[in-house]
Amino acid sequence: MVENIIQKNILALDLGKGSIGAAISRSGLFITLLENFRFAATHYEMALQRVRDIMEIEKVETIVIGYPLFPSGDPCEMTPIVEDFILLLQKAFPGKPIMKMDERNSTVEAASLLHELGMNAKKQKKVIDSAAAGVILKRYLQSIGQAD
Repeated sequence: MVENIIQKNILALDLGKGSIGAAISRSGLFITLLENFRFAATHYEMALQRVRDIMEIEKVETIVIGYPLFPSGDPCEMTPIVEDFILLLQKAFPGKPIMKMDERNSTVEAASLLHELGMNAKKQKKVIDSAAAGVILKRYLQSIGQAD
């Protein structure tokens, strides 16, 4: 009998021009939103440092990063920025798997979920990026058969 190995300690990132949202699945089944980290626009070294901190604290095994595309599937303005950030991640964490996950409509989906929890748009602003990272992580878990 072959036992399915569940991936654990998976960190999801939603990278923006001046913020990064993070969510983690420690168990490989449940998702915890971590934070929205703001940094000076386009100063991705600051974002990378925050990711380093999370990687160390959480003992992350896999990184999933939201991959931005137009609804058509074509690259958008953020696509090369995320590609460059992936290169920084690969250099900072050699040997760690870094998975790209389609992030189309993840912020809209996150906003809808937060609205269902009673959060208005003003309150959502503080957590929307981490909620989008949670959506991205859920999609990844579904893609590997660890979530419905």
